[in-house]
Amino acid sequence: MDGEDTNGSANLLERLSLALPLVFLIGAPSILVTRLIFLRYFPSHFVRDSPTISETASEPPASLFFEWTMALVTLCIVISWTLNMLRNRHRLSLVTNGPATFWPSMLHTMAGLMGISAGLFLLLIAVYNLDNGHDVHMFGSWAFYITQTASITFDILFVLWIRRLAGISPSGDGLAGRAVIAGLSFIVSWFFLYMYETKNYVAPENRYAVQLVYVGAEYTLAMLFFFYPVTAYNELRRHFREFAEGN
Repeated sequence: MDGEDTNGSANLLERLSLALPLVFLIGAPSILVTRLIFLRYFPSHFVRDSPTISETASEPPASLFFEWTMALVTLCIVISWTLNMLRNRHRLSLVTNGPATFWPSMLHTMAGLMGISAGLFLLLIAVYNLDNGHDVHMFGSWAFYITQTASITFDILFVLWIRRLAGISPSGDGLAGRAVIAGLSFIVSWFFLYMYETKNYVAPENRYAVQLVYVGAEYTLAMLFFFYPVTAYNELRRHFREFAEGN
């Protein structure tokens, strides 16, 4: 009976792993559709200007669409990082036991907690927009970017640590895809931060062009953050499938 229960749980976890690609499949189109809705109802905001994601999600009906779709994305993010923590804990138990597992255990736990926090902050900035809660929204925006970046960093470090403990470089552990998205995310993050700090100091005749670049960087970074869970999908789904077959 215990074996059947374990097998059923593993099958359920495998099905729940669909949440990983759904983060991107729901999140990426949603911020673009939100922009199109905002353009439809507030075209004047696009005259010699380019609204940010936050600005396009600040007025109904765009704000209502953004709030509900980001709630779905948050749910998928929480499921994704919870599954990642379960998988990593099992992987770590297969490699070694004792003091050698302390730091990698901390890494994958912090990755999961930061990732879940990022999802909750995403929901916060969807509920409190620039119109009904400016200060809360700005705090949530910074917190989302910081926790998302931290979760990716901890996750990459954990995978590298597992490789070192195992003494091999296992194929199919998702590191290559994660590293590419992580590297691009860090580069775009620094560029986005640079644009945020300097865009108000450019000459008036260049502000529209600079705003276009700034908003483009913001959308690119959001897309990269949404895509990161996708890089672990095949690996995580295979892990739970093999675990179910082994029981």
